[in-house]
Amino acid sequence: MLITEAVPNSRVSVAVDFVKPFQAHNINMFTLEPVGDSTKVTWNFERTNVFVVKLMSVFATMDRIMGDHFETGLGNLKAAAER
Repeated sequence: MLITEAVPNSRVSVAVDFVKPFQAHNINMFTLEPVGDSTKVTWNFERTNVFVVKLMSVFATMDRIMGDHFETGLGNLKAAAER
């Protein structure tokens, strides 16, 4: 994991390389937007479209596959930020 871009109070991009269950190279982007006295965080990612992911996308949408991971990750981020 490597932070590739960090713009204070705006966005952070992180390169993530996976080996298992298959090799993949992803870019995670966190966009920060002030909302009143809080901050709205949007998490998006770009990935290499390896064959296994292409096959999985035939049977389920990426929202269904990754949605729980995003919700858990954003919950963990919120808890860490509030400490």
